[in-house]
Amino acid sequence: MATKKTISKSAVPTGVKVISVLYYIGVVIALIAGIALIAGSASIASIIPFGAIGASLFVVGGIILIAFAGLGFFIGRGLWKGQNWARIVVIILSVLGILSALSGMIQGEVLGNLLGLIIHGVIGAYLLFNKAVKAAF
Repeated sequence: MATKKTISKSAVPTGVKVISVLYYIGVVIALIAGIALIAGSASIASIIPFGAIGASLFVVGGIILIAFAGLGFFIGRGLWKGQNWARIVVIILSVLGILSALSGMIQGEVLGNLLGLIIHGVIGAYLLFNKAVKAAF
């Protein structure tokens, strides 16, 4: 019978916990933005032409942000607890972030995308190549 590998909190490297906290911060920001979009949708309906359509788009955008916040919360918790699926998801998201930053740089938006490229590159490389991280997961 196979046993499930469990990792104690102390075995998870500090860098992984920092990345987890960054995900939690992103969750809070996404929740605030999602709630603000939903709450502001009524104001948008009164300001712009085709107000009902605009308001609906704001509500949909808010719901999507809240859903991403939920996903981010589970990813952050998974990293904090040392679950390998969370590490793999973050590596995949980092690769997508790198590709997005490179695409933006090709389109001429270099400065902001350079920062994103560096952040996603460091996070992805750390989770993929660091020996302590590999051993913990």
